Amino acid sequence: MGILIDKLRISGFRGLNDFEINFGKTTVLTGTNNVGKTTILKALQLALGSRSFLTIDDLYVDATFQAPKIIIDIRIIPVDENHNRVNVFEDDWEVELNTDNIRLDGAKSYIGIRNTFEYNRLKSEFERNQLILNAWEPDAGRHWQDIPTSRPKLDLRSIPFYYIEAQRDVVDDIKQRNSYLGKLLADVSKSYSSADLDALEGLIEELNEQAVEKSNILSTIRTIMKGVDTAMDRQDSKLELTPFSKKLRDLNKNMSIHYGEAANSFTMDYHGMGTRSWSSLLTFKAFVSQNATLSAAENTSFFPIIAIEEPEAHLHPNAQKKLYSQMVDMPGQKVISTHSPYITSCAGFNEIRGLYKDAGAIQCGEFDTDSLNTDEKRKLKQKVINTRGEIFFSKAIVLFEGETEEQALPILAEKYFGRPAYELGIDFIGVGGAGAYYPFILFAETFNIPWYIFSDGEAQPVNNMSKAVKKLLGTKYTRIEDCQNVFIIRDNTDFEGMLIKEDYITEIIASLENLFGVNCLDEYIRTKTGTIKKREKTSTVCPSCRQNIYVDRAREYLTIDGVNRALFDYMSENKTDFGPVVASTIIKSGKALPSLVQDLFNRIKIDLHYV
Repeated sequence: MGILIDKLRISGFRGLNDFEINFGKTTVLTGTNNVGKTTILKALQLALGSRSFLTIDDLYVDATFQAPKIIIDIRIIPVDENHNRVNVFEDDWEVELNTDNIRLDGAKSYIGIRNTFEYNRLKSEFERNQLILNAWEPDAGRHWQDIPTSRPKLDLRSIPFYYIEAQRDVVDDIKQRNSYLGKLLADVSKSYSSADLDALEGLIEELNEQAVEKSNILSTIRTIMKGVDTAMDRQDSKLELTPFSKKLRDLNKNMSIHYGEAANSFTMDYHGMGTRSWSSLLTFKAFVSQNATLSAAENTSFFPIIAIEEPEAHLHPNAQKKLYSQMVDMPGQKVISTHSPYITSCAGFNEIRGLYKDAGAIQCGEFDTDSLNTDEKRKLKQKVINTRGEIFFSKAIVLFEGETEEQALPILAEKYFGRPAYELGIDFIGVGGAGAYYPFILFAETFNIPWYIFSDGEAQPVNNMSKAVKKLLGTKYTRIEDCQNVFIIRDNTDFEGMLIKEDYITEIIASLENLFGVNCLDEYIRTKTGTIKKREKTSTVCPSCRQNIYVDRAREYLTIDGVNRALFDYMSENKTDFGPVVASTIIKSGKALPSLVQDLFNRIKIDLHYV
């Protein structure tokens, strides 16, 4: 059994006001820039660590309001070995945290700690006041900021806070005594017995003497520098030249870390920032693991809270995935802010928190794992998180099922918006079939990402897509036609059919000839006419097996509308190659974009306030 900080509330700090977030043993914070990921880490630092970084500019301010003070609440709960909440703290933690501070939520124990920070203009600094909350939830009609408090009897030394910043370098860590690696090295001498210490330092003394004696250069330097003795005019003075640290307590002064092939390694100074940053994080892991080992040996409580900012800095994707498992293995509780879809894809559903702006305020989304069945979790993980992790950072996503749309819509969007869609945070995602929309719209809804569907118009795709939307919206669903973010191609056709019906015939033929040569359509009609197309389902039911009967259909391209059918089939057989070419050809022609595509982009422009 142990403890966990399961909730954090923030009021009046930077861009967060009246904000709450849930934590697990490991929590991964995602979202676009400037949505408060770093602010959450800094709020934990205020509650558990230092406030030295605070300035008057850290107070929340908007067009109509400036916060008079900063309020940071944390809730500590008892948990079992699987990090699930239990009713009571185990005896060691109850003593450590002080029974007088414990409150009850029904039968469940917790400690609510409030930290307030008010700016003292005379002292030009923030003053901190730490209190115990008498309740976690406010009374009806009251704000949580007004919950009554009591004076604490609190010692949080057993819950140390560590902040691992995005800019880290193991080379600097080696040189600085106050770094986590520096602190570890400073304690090296304490890990030896007196006898071992004397023996090791004796070997170092002998090594130093041999190194000097066998080097003409070092011997000359020592001989000449002995002249310092006469200048100092002291009888007890002695000059020593020690190429290697004389005392083990000074180990960090000459410490170096080599990395590379066994026969050809280099010091960290010669490695890139990826290796140096990663190594810095791992030396911290060694530091906190050592402290956990010492605490266990001394039978004292120890539960570190570790905030890690952008651990992926300078690392390639596979290294980022490996790094996630190394962070999870650290002792204590971890809160990780990241822009990496690779780290996010490694996290569990219950670990991910997506931050977003809603009506100007920062909100936090998380998956309701209790409401998801096993198949939904699998699809969400495999089809969205593992392969489309970039949409964690989208401002809008457009979903569709066809290959042509995936190639053509981004090109048409660049024409409409005047710049690439990715610069606006708009992602175009092929879901892989009309029955596969649900995990994508569930994801978008969870993290408040505006989502749009551009659907083929045939009956079966529309029916499957509508079921997914209805499942998501529940009682808010009326008809698919009432959903302003769903765009269905008219006349029971798909993207290729839409282009034909809106009279882009010239552009279609030009695109096909660009791909397959002049007169390619005539050649296609000549060679394909009369051949069997794919089998088609009829409405006739077999009396014995009760299944719909399928029939072979021959291609008929020599009739009045045969050319259009040939164009449709030719496009459909070459979707991947055809999409980007026809989109570019339409733009070059100067014609207006297809009407439904314009409707889609107009809706996005309105919703995202693009001008």
